[in-house]
Amino acid sequence: MKTFLLGLFVVALGAALVAPAFASEQWDPYLHGTSIGLAAGALPPPGLYFIHSSYFAPSLHSSGGLFGAPNGTENRNFKLFVYVDIPVLMWVPGWKFLGADYAMAIAQPINYTNLRIQEGTSKQYLTGAVWGNFNTVLVPYELSWKLPCDLYIKTGLSVNLNDATNNPATADTLGPGVFATAGNGYYWVSPTLGLSWLHDGWNISVFSNYAFPFEDSGTGYHSGQQLAIDYTVTKTFGKWTFGVGASEETQITTDSVHGTNIPDSKANLWSIGPVVGYNFGPCSLMFTYGFPVYTNNDLAGEWFNVRFVVPLGM
Repeated sequence: MKTFLLGLFVVALGAALVAPAFASEQWDPYLHGTSIGLAAGALPPPGLYFIHSSYFAPSLHSSGGLFGAPNGTENRNFKLFVYVDIPVLMWVPGWKFLGADYAMAIAQPINYTNLRIQEGTSKQYLTGAVWGNFNTVLVPYELSWKLPCDLYIKTGLSVNLNDATNNPATADTLGPGVFATAGNGYYWVSPTLGLSWLHDGWNISVFSNYAFPFEDSGTGYHSGQQLAIDYTVTKTFGKWTFGVGASEETQITTDSVHGTNIPDSKANLWSIGPVVGYNFGPCSLMFTYGFPVYTNNDLAGEWFNVRFVVPLGM
């Protein structure tokens, strides 16, 4: 199986989402766009793999209700720079279960956030920045079946631990209840589903992640369930891969605090952009770019992702 067919584990992070009212809803459960370019339904050949992604969002701004932006509008007085470093170890032992190939993975992302909020007409910015660990991600299983007609389907589960660097005392504060943090103060689980058609260098894939957040026991804030979907259409020519990818995020249930729903708290976003990859032999490199098409109740802005895949042997 060629390197471009690698159906690698996708880390369940999220584009930074800061809620100043409660200072607990920090990150969306899934970092949209991170599976673009991969064969979402397939697994690589047996072996141990190191996958490293560098995800940049250089100039995010609030949209649709965040930091005083009315629904459907943008608030560019709020600016956020995000860098997420995502190291992943994935093991494909060659085992079969229910006729499917089996894999497992672990990731410990780290990130840097720099949040700036402009004060009214003074044009002065309050700033806050922090380096820290995101919630550890455990993937106890991924199962991939090869179907007729070059179709592949894969299901999996990710478990995010409540171990992130999210203590306000460790971050530069921007005022009461407003600070930059590196992760979420709660657990969540995400079943995943991927489907791919892989034929003659074509990779047409859809990857979906459905997040079930637990309540933040420290604040009583309960994030809503979210569905994230990444789309890939690429063609490989020799060592080069070219194509286009898109991502969407749709929040299904509203946020709540101490059991009371928060109106107009559902997030929704779409982005689209090009995909370029190169196969160096055993290793591969892929670049994806996302241009924001629509954002509401989330952070709007372009993003970049560079992914490097290294087989480490068995």
